[in-house]
Amino acid sequence: MKNLIVLFIFFLMTSCVSTSPSSNTNNQTSLSPEIQARKRTTEMKNVLGLNAAQEEKVLLINVVNFSLLKKLTESNQTSQIPLTNEKYRMEIKEVLNPEQYGKFLDQFGNL
Repeated sequence: MKNLIVLFIFFLMTSCVSTSPSSNTNNQTSLSPEIQARKRTTEMKNVLGLNAAQEEKVLLINVVNFSLLKKLTESNQTSQIPLTNEKYRMEIKEVLNPEQYGKFLDQFGNL
């Protein structure tokens, strides 16, 4: 009988632990716009082969874009996000050469 009680308590405790909310704060929404922009710029540098001047311009565009998207999301103005994304693509297109922009659309076009 004691074994059954101990076993029951064990299962109860493990079920509580497995259903507790995680405290993982590394998701995209908790990262600052600057950190998100740096990550995106680094990824773009690796995929697109950006030079130093392009990297600097893309970083600035990404910081502004992520900051704007965060503000729009927080203020519940999500209807303006598609327009913001289109402006972002136009600004990126001015910095990249045609080959890089084609790769950008393939790799990052769903932004």
